Amino acid sequence: MKKRSLCITAAILLLLPSYSAFSQGLPEGDRRFAVVEFSTNFMREEPEYEAENGDQALMGTVVEIIDEKSYWRRIVSPEPYTAWVNEMGLVEMDRAEAEAYIAAAKYICTADFTHVFAVPDNGGERISDLVMGCLVRKKLDSRGNPVRRGKYLAVLLPSGKEGWVLKKKVSDFSEWTASRKMRAEDISECAMRFLGVPYMWGGTSIKHVDCSGLSRCVFFMNGILLPRNASQQAKVGEEVPMDRLEEGDLLFFGTPASADRKERISHVGIYLGDSLYIHSSQVVRINSLNEEDENYGGRKPIRARRILGHVDDGNGIVSISNSPYYFAQ
Repeated sequence: MKKRSLCITAAILLLLPSYSAFSQGLPEGDRRFAVVEFSTNFMREEPEYEAENGDQALMGTVVEIIDEKSYWRRIVSPEPYTAWVNEMGLVEMDRAEAEAYIAAAKYICTADFTHVFAVPDNGGERISDLVMGCLVRKKLDSRGNPVRRGKYLAVLLPSGKEGWVLKKKVSDFSEWTASRKMRAEDISECAMRFLGVPYMWGGTSIKHVDCSGLSRCVFFMNGILLPRNASQQAKVGEEVPMDRLEEGDLLFFGTPASADRKERISHVGIYLGDSLYIHSSQVVRINSLNEEDENYGGRKPIRARRILGHVDDGNGIVSISNSPYYFAQ
C-alpha cells in the first residue's frame, strides 16, 4: 500500500492503546464506546465524505470514540486505527453497555456474503447485508437457547434490530474462535477466497481490499489481529530471511534503506509457497517471485515477517480470543 498522505503519525500512535494494553481490558477512565452497525463502515481521515478512506470497521466491532464533529465521530478501532465515521454507522454505549455487549453470545459471518432478513425466508425484506467477519448477537429464548426456525437463526444487530440469517452462513463466535488452528494452509485457503476482489484504497473487507486490508482480513478470519497498514505489519512477528520463506509469511515491498534515506514499505502480500504470493494490486491476484515465470510480479520483496508461531508472545500480534474488544478478559 502506498504511504498514506494522512496516516497516523508516530506521535498519535504513542497515544493509542498498545496491543499489550488491549490484553488487559477496555481502556480505563471516562471513555465513550460504540459498536459498528453497518456491515462495512468507512473510516475517513477527516470528518467529511470527500476525505480519504483509511480503513473499514465491520459490523459488531467495538470501538472507542475520542472526538466528534457534527454527525461525525472519531474512533479508535481494535487494530488500533484512528479515523472518522458517520454516527449512523455506530451504536454508542457507555463502558457497562460495551462490556455487556462484548460478553453477549454472538455469531460470526463465515460466508463471503449474506443478508439479515426481516422474516425467516430469503424472499423477505432485507434488513442488512453481512460480509465475512461481521458479528451479530444471538437472540435467545427464555431458557437461554438460540432462537431458530427451520434453517434460519434469529439475530440482533448492534442497534437491537431483530432479523433472521441462514444458519449455514454463520458460526457461534466463541466456538469459531476456539477452533482457529492458525495454520499456514488455512491462511492460504482463506486468502484464495479473495481472488478477483477489486482493489480499493482503505478497503478491509471481501467487498474490496487494499494490500494490507487483505492480509488483515485473512489473518482475522484465522483468529489473529494484525495492525492496519503494511508499514505497521512489517514491524510485528519475526524477521525471516528470503531463503527461508514459509507458507503464510508476509512479504513486504518498497524501497530499501540506503545511506541517505530510510526504508519505505509500500506493499504487502501473503506467501503461498513455491515462489508464489497473493496480494491486492488493482485486483486480488497471484504472482510469482521467480523472474522466469510468466506471472512474475515485477518486483522483489525487501523483507519478510513470520506471523504464525508468534501470536500472543509479545511480538505485537494478538489473538482475537485475547482481545478485550471481542471477549471479556
